[in-house]
Amino acid sequence: MTPDPRPLAAELRRRFLERPFGALYFWRYAVVRPHDQSYVLIDAVAEGDRLDLTFRDASGAGSAGVLSVWSPQGLTIDATGLRLQTAARLKLDDVEAQSDGTGYRLHTPRGDGHFAGDGAPALSLDF
Repeated sequence: MTPDPRPLAAELRRRFLERPFGALYFWRYAVVRPHDQSYVLIDAVAEGDRLDLTFRDASGAGSAGVLSVWSPQGLTIDATGLRLQTAARLKLDDVEAQSDGTGYRLHTPRGDGHFAGDGAPALSLDF
């Protein structure tokens, strides 16, 4: 059974909107340079089994970005940030990661790779 991301979207809208974060990781892979900029989540929407997280630069400059997470589960929000423990697939711009049961496959503009999951959260947004 595919998890329903609607409760996660509602929880994120309730607890995480407009909170600044400076690092974004797919299974410990830094998708953006950690703490190079500050971002804020401005919306969380569920569509089928996908959770779309819309964020922007905390300064308000530039265009919004969308981070898509398929089959997200295990949300925690604490003093260090937000974690989604598992996901089938994550995508931000031209970076994509997909769980394969033994770890995850990562595609970036610089190449492709396979890495062990090592129990790391599928997605981390760190304050």
